[in-house]
Amino acid sequence: MADTFEFESDRAYGRIVELIFGGGADPAKPLSERKLAERLGIGRMPVREALRKLEREGVVEVKPARGTFIRTVSADDLSEVYELREALECLATRRAATHAPSPALQNCGARLRVMSRDPSAFTSREIDDVGTEFHDALIESAGNAALEEMVRFMRMRFRLAFHLPRYFAHELVAEILFEHLALFEAIADRAPDTAEELMRAHLRRGLQIRLNLDRSAANTKKSTSRPKENSE
Repeated sequence: MADTFEFESDRAYGRIVELIFGGGADPAKPLSERKLAERLGIGRMPVREALRKLEREGVVEVKPARGTFIRTVSADDLSEVYELREALECLATRRAATHAPSPALQNCGARLRVMSRDPSAFTSREIDDVGTEFHDALIESAGNAALEEMVRFMRMRFRLAFHLPRYFAHELVAEILFEHLALFEAIADRAPDTAEELMRAHLRRGLQIRLNLDRSAANTKKSTSRPKENSE
């Protein structure tokens, strides 16, 4: 019975994560246990446990008397998360570049090479998914269990801070694809200094892109919320 509940909780967690990061959940509306259970065809208890896990991971937040919402990430939150991510992933990149890439990283590199030949043949979501796998495989390839555990604990916070493909133009996703490929080639060439420098630039550019997106969205919201002047 316990195994069944754990399986259902994991399934609920995976499905809710897909909704949040795939654009299927409105950040302005509460994540109702009942509605999620009905939508996903899963019991309310597994859904509740999945939401609690996402709350612990910093992806959702409970607002008293209002409900559970996707966490709003401020500019300060983004900067803090990226500062930590830069420290962890630059270390992982340097370590990964000191020895041969793991099979998982090799696989990602091969797929990045294929996609780079004609990015227009792939959707933004497909390219972004490989990018996410690349970062995960890079951490594994670093060969440091403590580092891997720390990144695993923060993974959803990192994802919330930047993994918003529904906002990205395909041209931007293609640029990020080539950044990932350059990173992989530096790691495969066992050039730790170059690889670390590329990772630092990649993450800092990612932070700037995310901050610009937020500013643009805020300006758009302000302009659409202003009352129209009477032209008469």
